[in-house]
Amino acid sequence: MSRRIFVLRAAAAAALCVLASAGTGFAQTSGKWVPNEVLVKFTDGADSAIARSASMRLGASVTEVLGDKRWARVTLPSGLAVSDAVKDLSDMAGVEFAQPNYYYHLLLTPNDPSFSASGMYGLGRISAPSAWDLSTGSSSVVVADIDTGMRYTHQDLAANAWVNTGEIPGNGVDDDGNGFVDDVYGWDFFYNDNDPIDDAGGHGTHTAGTIGAVGNNGLNVVGVNWSVKIMPIKIYSPNGTDSTSAMLVNAYAYIRMMKLRGVNIRATNNSYGGCGEACGYDQATKDGIDAMGEAGIVNVFAAGNDNINNDVTPSYPVSYTSPSIIGVASSTNTDSKSGFSSYGPVAVDLAAPGSSVLSTYNTSNTATATLSGTSMATPHVTGAVALLAAYRPDLSVASLKASILNNVDVLTTPTNWATYVKTGGRLNVFKAMQTPTVCSFAPAGTTMTVPTKGGVFTVNITPGANCDYLVRSQVRWIKVMSPETNSGTTTVTFRVTPNPTISRTGTITIGGQALTISQSRS
Repeated sequence: MSRRIFVLRAAAAAALCVLASAGTGFAQTSGKWVPNEVLVKFTDGADSAIARSASMRLGASVTEVLGDKRWARVTLPSGLAVSDAVKDLSDMAGVEFAQPNYYYHLLLTPNDPSFSASGMYGLGRISAPSAWDLSTGSSSVVVADIDTGMRYTHQDLAANAWVNTGEIPGNGVDDDGNGFVDDVYGWDFFYNDNDPIDDAGGHGTHTAGTIGAVGNNGLNVVGVNWSVKIMPIKIYSPNGTDSTSAMLVNAYAYIRMMKLRGVNIRATNNSYGGCGEACGYDQATKDGIDAMGEAGIVNVFAAGNDNINNDVTPSYPVSYTSPSIIGVASSTNTDSKSGFSSYGPVAVDLAAPGSSVLSTYNTSNTATATLSGTSMATPHVTGAVALLAAYRPDLSVASLKASILNNVDVLTTPTNWATYVKTGGRLNVFKAMQTPTVCSFAPAGTTMTVPTKGGVFTVNITPGANCDYLVRSQVRWIKVMSPETNSGTTTVTFRVTPNPTISRTGTITIGGQALTISQSRS
C-alpha cells in the first residue's frame, strides 16, 4: 500500500542556491526565486529617502513594504538579473541586506487514507494521557499554524478555531485597526485575503487536528490539547509551488503584531522545510522568526523529509540558529526513525511521532485521514508547547523550549536517537509538565563599570541546560565577540572601545535581560 507523505521541498533541486550578501555570490538558478524581484533590508527603513534613491539608481521600484518596515519587495527593470541586482544593492550605502525573493514549495505524494484508531498511537508515545491529568489545555493559549489554512468549520476543530473578537465579520471594515479587514479567523497571505480556509490539500487541517482537535466531545480524533485556540495562517495555494519569502515575512509580521496587541500566541507550527524551501540562507525569514521569538513565541519547525543530515547539508528554516526554534524529526510507532525523516544532532532537537498519524482532514466537516511526514511530527511538539504553556503560563520562550528538550525519553533502541537529534530522544509532554526548566539569564550584576581606555570584558551566564538565547549590543561602541546565539552556561565576551568623553552608558541584552555598561573615569 502506498503511503501519503507530505514532502516539503522544491520541484527542482538540481543546483545549490547560496544566498548573496555583501562580498558573497550565488548561482542564478531558474525556478528558485521570483525572476524580477529582490528583497532589500534598508538601515533607515523601506520608506526612507535612501530606499527610494537606491531603487532609482537601478531603475527599480519598491513594490511592497514588508514586516517591520525595514524590508521591501523591489521590482527590477526588464533585463536586470536578480544576481546582479543583489550585488549592486549590497554595495550601496544604507542597504543592510539584499537577497532573492525565494519561492516556497509544497509537494504532495499520494497515500491511501486510513481511519484506524491505531493512527492515534502518537499521543500515547508522548505520554499525553498522563499529561491530561495535569491539564487538557486552555482556550487562552493561541497557536498560529502556518500552513495551507484550516477547515475551521470542521466539527472537531470549530470550537478550537481562534476568532478575532475585535472584528465584526463581513462588514468590510478594519474594526480593530490592525491593518487587516475582517481577519476573523486569521489571514491568507497567499491570496492576501481574510479567508484562511484550507483548499490546498488538507495539510493544514491535518496539522491543526494534531495540535488541538477538540477532546472529550465524542467526535473523530483528539489533539494534544483538548482546548486551545488555533489561528490559521495560510501561505500555500492548491498548487503548493508558488509561495515566496515575502509572503512568509508578512505572515511572521502579522503573528508578531497580534502577539504585541495582546493575543496570547505562545507557539507557531511550521510543517514546511527542506532544500526546496530556500536552498540558501534566507535572511528575511530568519529576521521574522527572531522577531517572533523576541516577542514571546516558540517556533516549531519540521526537519524535512529527505532523509539527510541537516548538519552537513543545512535545511532551512529548521537549520537557523534562532533560539526560539525547535527542530523536529519523525519517529514511528516503535520509536524507530521514520525512513524519510531528515535529522541532525545539532540542527534537529528531538523526535516525535510522524509516521501514519491520524488527524482531521479538509474534505468535509467530519473527515479524518492518516498521513506521514515530519509535517505530522511537528504539531505533536507544537501541541506539547501549548499544553505546557497552559499549565505553566509563566514560562518564557527559552523555558518552554528547554522544558521540552530536557524531558525527552532518551532512546537507544530500536534507534539510537543520539546519532540523529540533539537530545537523543523522543518527546514526552508529561515529563516536561512535571519537571519544567526555568531559564534565568540575569548576570551576577545588572551593571558593569569599565575604564575609559576600554578593553575586553567577560560575564558568566548560567541559565540552565538547553536554555537558548541571543546576546546583542544595543550601541555601536560595545562589540559582542561571542556568538550571537548561545545555549546553556556561557562566558559572554565583549569589547568596549576607548571613550572620547567623560562618561557614557550602553546596554547588552542577554536573553532579553539588560546588562548596563558604564564607562567613566575611575
